[in-house]
Amino acid sequence: MTGSASRPPLRTSFVAPAALTPERRAAMFALLSVWFEGYGEDYFNEELEDLDHCVLQEDAATGELVGFATVYRQAMEIDGTAVGAFHTAHCILERRFWGSNELVRSMVAEMVARARADRSGRLWYWSYSAVGYRSYRYMPMLFVRHTPHPDQPPDDLDRAFRDHIGRKCFAQYYDADTGTVDWQWQGYGLTKEARAISEAKLDSPAVAQFRRVNPRWADSVEVLCLARLQDDNLTAFGRRWFPVSPRPSGERVAPKAPGEGVALLPNGPTRATPSP
Repeated sequence: MTGSASRPPLRTSFVAPAALTPERRAAMFALLSVWFEGYGEDYFNEELEDLDHCVLQEDAATGELVGFATVYRQAMEIDGTAVGAFHTAHCILERRFWGSNELVRSMVAEMVARARADRSGRLWYWSYSAVGYRSYRYMPMLFVRHTPHPDQPPDDLDRAFRDHIGRKCFAQYYDADTGTVDWQWQGYGLTKEARAISEAKLDSPAVAQFRRVNPRWADSVEVLCLARLQDDNLTAFGRRWFPVSPRPSGERVAPKAPGEGVALLPNGPTRATPSP
């Protein structure tokens, strides 16, 4: 639970898709619509049916939804290597809580814990598509090796895995040469609020790095991001966020068996936090 003098404490929970009520789904879509326009509510609800789990953040006192993340899971084989993906489709947080990283921290901690617990030898990744620097920044912040990297090309396995996810999730909208997704949908894209980046932010190293890997972000073009969920791939900051120790008990969704895959959506947008 997090909070400050200016913000109420938040409660984070892991919820199976069947537990999402119509009222909760409507509140999730309302948060999504702050950042994206032209995204159909019916399609959003179809997406929710195939989730592995959803991470919710609520005002601890009132139960008001202030953020959420939706996570899919898929197991596959890439060039003879058993790999798996925890794919974040949406990760949305009200702007007044942007100073808190608890939503992302809780979400990725669950992925890391499940990757550590898997004794099958499968190599697990976190993947998502980033349309803003606030999404992309978690790659260099948490992982030593990640894709995209402004100065290091992906190795063969990471590239093959990225292209598999890109084609599976985004079909013809995925460009394997750049690792980006351009939906080219009339009426769809970032809202005006999501596109607003101040000159001060444009001067920051984090934004400059992101603009190198996704120069067309303002056109709602997304870049596919991924990193291996391995302890030796965590940065010093990542090791502080995800220490090798038992997790405290709490409300969690029951993990699925290692061999039970969840198909990623082949015909529609899946993306991470859109805030620029």
